[in-house]
Amino acid sequence: MKCPLCDSDSEPVVLRSSGARTVEAKRCTQCNGFWFPRPLSDRLDITSVQQFETGAPNYSVQASDVVCPNDNTLLERSDHDLNPHSGQYWSCPDCNGQFFPRGQLALYTQWQIDNQPGTPAAIGAMTRTQATTGILSISGLFVMVMASLSNLNYQAASTQTLPSTGPNVLTLLLLAVTYLAGTILAVLGRKLPVILLGWGVIAICLVGFSVIIFGP
Repeated sequence: MKCPLCDSDSEPVVLRSSGARTVEAKRCTQCNGFWFPRPLSDRLDITSVQQFETGAPNYSVQASDVVCPNDNTLLERSDHDLNPHSGQYWSCPDCNGQFFPRGQLALYTQWQIDNQPGTPAAIGAMTRTQATTGILSISGLFVMVMASLSNLNYQAASTQTLPSTGPNVLTLLLLAVTYLAGTILAVLGRKLPVILLGWGVIAICLVGFSVIIFGP
């Protein structure tokens, strides 16, 4: 099989997954890139990968340079890190094969290790994100409630006669409770649909607060 990047010959290699299962791949004898005929379903063992990885990671690959060796389809780039030099690999949209340029397979495997649930890095990142989300959401709630109360006091001081427990106060209370519920979902949610639901509730409540403060 020819390499997707440099069209050189590739040799078969056998890697190990974290569950000690074998994973077959092709390794280019020229550019040292790895081709997997099917997506990686299990995380690879980092020691197994490092036995075949040579040289510094290649960050200069362009999307137009990588073509699937099976069906000549242009491969699609994926990023898997937020570092200055983002980790990269390429996938075929037709056969789902994956190509990792030199050094990128080790980066990808280490990224999976660092971000698997339960690791200090993953827990720390999740905790910081949740804390920031919670602080911003609670701060926004405080500002909206204070602005709404100021608006209600202004209306009460005007020539209009408003009941002390009018619908605006009840609406404000309901919005505040709903906003807190949305914040809890956005901060403590572990699955993306739950987090998105929380942010959706927060957005609806912000619209409600805007109507109370500025009027319909």
